[in-house]
Amino acid sequence: MKLYHSPFTRSGRARWMLEEIGAPYEVERLALSKGEHRTPEYLAVHPHGSVPALIDGDLKLIESSAIVMHLADKFPEKKLAPALGTNDRANYYRWMVYVPATVDPALEAITRHTRMLPEPKRVPALAEEGKNKLVGIVRVLEEAVGGREFVIGDTFTAADVIVGSAISWIGFLGMLEAHPVLAAYNKGLTARPAYQRAYAD
Repeated sequence: MKLYHSPFTRSGRARWMLEEIGAPYEVERLALSKGEHRTPEYLAVHPHGSVPALIDGDLKLIESSAIVMHLADKFPEKKLAPALGTNDRANYYRWMVYVPATVDPALEAITRHTRMLPEPKRVPALAEEGKNKLVGIVRVLEEAVGGREFVIGDTFTAADVIVGSAISWIGFLGMLEAHPVLAAYNKGLTARPAYQRAYAD
């Protein structure tokens, strides 16, 4: 398997999942600042020129949650997804969709308009809108992980990769200290050897 990856992007989720699984994989690093994600070769893999993208045999797969779910299903012996047809599996789907659909857009708005974009292109109102949305998101996440080691059941699953990576993003923005419930959950996940290997660089 080959993962197209760039630091400080959602490709970290896929790399973390690959490390949890322990299967051999290759990392193809793309320097976004140099436009390496806009080459014809890479656009043939990912039509939007974003990361991550995973090559698995003849499969070309994009979207971080899709990659993480695929890997959980591909290696069932790792037990990183709850059993089909159970309530836990339904909640697993919920978090796999909730993070990219609801959490990521708010975090991306904050990140773009406080850090990523050059100062003249930043729109403070959009950053503020993201922060306002994050208030409700944090309440939902706190209810989900409060007093728990994992977001579903009593074992680590791929849902923790997705939820945990979003909470780490909140930490990257310097906003996690205000939310001790999330910080406690995050501390447990970031101590995992697979997480540390995935984010070492």
